[in-house]
Amino acid sequence: MLLIHIDAAFNPKTQEAGLAYYIQQDRQEYQEKIYLSKLQDNHLAEFCCLFYGLKWVQQHEINIDEMILIKTDSKIVAQSVEKGYVKSEQYKRQLDEILYLIAQYKLLFVNWVPEKDNRIADHLAKQALHRQGKVRVL
Repeated sequence: MLLIHIDAAFNPKTQEAGLAYYIQQDRQEYQEKIYLSKLQDNHLAEFCCLFYGLKWVQQHEINIDEMILIKTDSKIVAQSVEKGYVKSEQYKRQLDEILYLIAQYKLLFVNWVPEKDNRIADHLAKQALHRQGKVRVL
């Protein structure tokens, strides 16, 4: 099983975001931190975070039959994926891209978790926002 925790940190004043995903697979751990600027809001940052986490899965050629569990503390992201739609048009394009990537895998689930259960990804996202450590800038 592949377990991925994702989170985004957003600064509304500067419109900057730090995205992070923390991956556990077969007793190995990976992490990725990404810095983005000029985002509209924290919800868009969370959708972008899920998108980049899914791209990681795709780029690392994870078997389509493997169970993949993605945990997020963003209710809007988890609910939008579950329902297959989003109320706000501003997130529709991101959700469509996410659903396309998810459809490539047989056992991929996106679940909501409380913030207290997502602390590692939260910490990494805040580091990415402040560009601490190894951070990809997109």
